[in-house]
Amino acid sequence: MEIAKDLRDITKDRAVESYQELKAASVHGPDFRQLGLKALDYFFLHHRIKAKTRRHISFYEAMRDKKMVGHLNELIVKYKKKQVRDYDAVGLLKARYQVFQLYYGTVNQFRPLIAKWVYGLLKPRIGILDFSAGWGGRALAAMSMGIPYVGVDANAKLAPAYRAMIQAYEPAADIQMIFQPSESVDFSRFDYDLVFTSPPYFMIEEYEKMPAYASKQNFLNTFFTPVILKVWQHLKAGGNMALNMPAEMYEAVKELLPKVKRTLKLPLSNRHPTNAVKRVTLGKHNVERHELIYVWHKQR
Repeated sequence: MEIAKDLRDITKDRAVESYQELKAASVHGPDFRQLGLKALDYFFLHHRIKAKTRRHISFYEAMRDKKMVGHLNELIVKYKKKQVRDYDAVGLLKARYQVFQLYYGTVNQFRPLIAKWVYGLLKPRIGILDFSAGWGGRALAAMSMGIPYVGVDANAKLAPAYRAMIQAYEPAADIQMIFQPSESVDFSRFDYDLVFTSPPYFMIEEYEKMPAYASKQNFLNTFFTPVILKVWQHLKAGGNMALNMPAEMYEAVKELLPKVKRTLKLPLSNRHPTNAVKRVTLGKHNVERHELIYVWHKQR
């Protein structure tokens, strides 16, 4: 069974169409439409299902473990109120994926429309640096807008997917990918007036080939703080650094940087509309929940 293909049976033509929809879209605020997601999943879903959630297991691993498959089947009966025999093979796989995400946590794809919104607000003229490139959402948005982009990611297994994505959608795009840990990169080699990324949230999610960090403090000391200071040092004067991260990570670096110029809100209710395991539907009391993108401006 090809898990990713059965979960999202996307043809190349549909993937190209999804990219063209993203490219044509006008964005005037936080936009949670799914434009561009099929363009990403066509190349990256088989990597994304191998990322471990906060419970330290990936869907790919779960599907290779008979005990876990049995547990997912029990969750389907409990929460979806259907028997396993009521599904065909593909339907059952999709149901297992849904209950896995609800019970074990979701590994989110960064939406390219959100990246387009940020690029439109901050208006990079030289180029974008993304030191935690992940599964291509911010790169795809840069491609769709014709903005030069440098992406860094420790997972060299992503290289073929990035090459194929660029070739399929924008062969002439100015996209440069570096596959090594960000803490080992010489950022002085690149010209950029926007740093934009969504760095790993400590060790809550574990990605393929992600370096092992012994603790939150080790993560901050080894990866996060030194990388932030290096990318800020080489950011062009007049440029911006925008980081989508939790408050705890912001607190770790706020004294080392100038005062934040602004924060951009991403409403969580639009990204996680329900929690079936807890039998909670996000309602009025959740409307104000959000995550933040912190934006620093480098004076000329």
